[in-house]
Amino acid sequence: MKRLFILPLLLLALVSPAIKVQHQSTVSLVDETLTYDIIYKWGFINKVAGYATMSLRNDGDLYRATLYGQNAPWANSIYMLRDTLYTTMTKQGMYPVKYVYIAHEEGKYKKDIVDFTRSGNSFSAECIRYKRPAEGQPMTSSTISLHADGMTVDMLSSFFYLRTLDFDNLAKGQSITVNIFSGSKKEKLKITYLGPGTVNLNGENLASYRINFTFTRNGKQSSSPIAGWISADSRRIPLKVEGQLPVGKVRAVYTGPNP
Repeated sequence: MKRLFILPLLLLALVSPAIKVQHQSTVSLVDETLTYDIIYKWGFINKVAGYATMSLRNDGDLYRATLYGQNAPWANSIYMLRDTLYTTMTKQGMYPVKYVYIAHEEGKYKKDIVDFTRSGNSFSAECIRYKRPAEGQPMTSSTISLHADGMTVDMLSSFFYLRTLDFDNLAKGQSITVNIFSGSKKEKLKITYLGPGTVNLNGENLASYRINFTFTRNGKQSSSPIAGWISADSRRIPLKVEGQLPVGKVRAVYTGPNP
């Protein structure tokens, strides 16, 4: 599932000073549909391996977002990517309400449904996972309950949450650590602000905020660090996300709005 966090995103060590949650800005997210190329690099291979679309819609007091990724045909044997993520979150506080993750891969099927509840600064969730290991085999299901104190997100809402952070008032090296729930586990996501910078897209240098993501579980790092660049304007669009795979490197590059 972290491979889709490498989209914007690919969605998220406790040694840096923490930023309190109230340091969020008043960025207003608008209805949008953003598209990305997923580029795979390994040795001499450096080509588009897939495509992703991330959309957001305002719905009263809620935001509803979707992220869909699909690999290019040539990359089927290297980096399978046919996943869809849905999230519903509150506009006030960016608290997740419901998260759904669906994966289709070579006959395999998985669907996670996470229903969140919040009481003050405490978050709980009932997580149901449906799984079919291969075509023609029976579907199984399992249920777990998760609980955490402090700000909690899911794999997709994490991207929209971080876009509301007040980067202009953060010091280089400061970080915020939040909880992140999936269909099977609870992890910690540390978002570290690396300072202002630029990123080159289609020959144009764009002002950005540079960030870094690290996952930990039970006190141990559970993934390689992921680098990200967020546009330094009122839209706060994820422009580029880059991370390591077991073989090679993958990056998601913003290709523009797609009404």
